[in-house]
Amino acid sequence: MEKYYRMVIDLYKEVLLINRVNPDRVLDAQREISNAITTAIITNEPTGELELLKSDIENLKSHISQ
Repeated sequence: MEKYYRMVIDLYKEVLLINRVNPDRVLDAQREISNAITTAIITNEPTGELELLKSDIENLKSHISQ
């Protein structure tokens, strides 16, 4: 789980430092977290924290075109 938090934090840092985010990095993070959510569903584990991280990435996507 720490790996996923680190990805999202790094994306936020990028937005704060250069006021934009790399769309490829956002898509990679989104893909990894979506895969983790799918795995958690299959293994009957909670997905709440992963869903929150996924929504954070959706929020960051709004900065791609800016």
